[in-house]
Amino acid sequence: MSNEFELIEHNQARGVHAFLIDMNYRRPHLHTDLEWIYVIEGQLILTIDNEQLKVEKDQLILINSCQLHELIAKETAKLLILQLNTKEFDAFFPQINELSFAQKVLSQTENPHFSALRFYFFKTCQAFFEEQTYFALQCHGYASLALAEVMQCANFELIPENKQSAHLVRQERIRRISQYIYQHYHEKLLLNDIAEQEELSVNYLSHFFQQNFGLSFQNYLNLIRSEKAYYLLNNTEHSILAISEMTGFSDVRYLNKAFKATYHLSPKDYRKQQKIDPILSTGPQSGEQQMIYPKLDSARFMQKQFSEFADFEVASTSK
Repeated sequence: MSNEFELIEHNQARGVHAFLIDMNYRRPHLHTDLEWIYVIEGQLILTIDNEQLKVEKDQLILINSCQLHELIAKETAKLLILQLNTKEFDAFFPQINELSFAQKVLSQTENPHFSALRFYFFKTCQAFFEEQTYFALQCHGYASLALAEVMQCANFELIPENKQSAHLVRQERIRRISQYIYQHYHEKLLLNDIAEQEELSVNYLSHFFQQNFGLSFQNYLNLIRSEKAYYLLNNTEHSILAISEMTGFSDVRYLNKAFKATYHLSPKDYRKQQKIDPILSTGPQSGEQQMIYPKLDSARFMQKQFSEFADFEVASTSK
């Protein structure tokens, strides 16, 4: 499991990232992108701003940049997720960084624009997965059209002008901190290092971190390192000692403690169990379980899924 949710790398289609995922649980987290979650199968319980929302099959919800949220599915839910770096769109739609979308589930039954929104949402994801010639242009084009439809579907408010500056400062600070941790998690990293980068006191930054990331700095860093260790345990044959060094733990004992706090198994026991049963069933009480589909499998799934929307495509392109 890589750290898709906190910090998305937009290497292939700058500012746009999509993935198809099976998920049971994702602990409280945030990311600096505008996130769109579409439920393909199952039901998702989203906890955000101390409110629980149910997102059913064929419904979609938007999560604002830097908004702390938790995802729970009683049974495995299949989700299609699109994440947009709003900074890539503000040249031609500057209002995007001044908007705050209401936490409201979007569905076909409640809004006549939903069909068009879903179509362009699916087309964005499909273009991202298929990586055809000039696919980055396709991704940005379809994403822009999806944003235009969202403005018709979703409730939103403009952040008051007197609060915009503080809002942007907060977003940029979270972005910089996330990027710094992502780039340096494998090194010796202290809260004081980030405080110096941000020119803040350690006490202020500690409070800011807890308030905006939902965890203390050390717990968050241990979580990131544990997630990287989880990925290496699943995808490499590296020894646990090597994984400990690669993920920034100064000693295997610290890796064991942090990994067990996150996944309720030691790295050794987890690897042993994976060899016996590669599909490890977990949930909120026993860590996280999520499977991100490779791009090729995601593209095939989208091709199959898109057969339902052929009529809409003909109608939309003939106007």
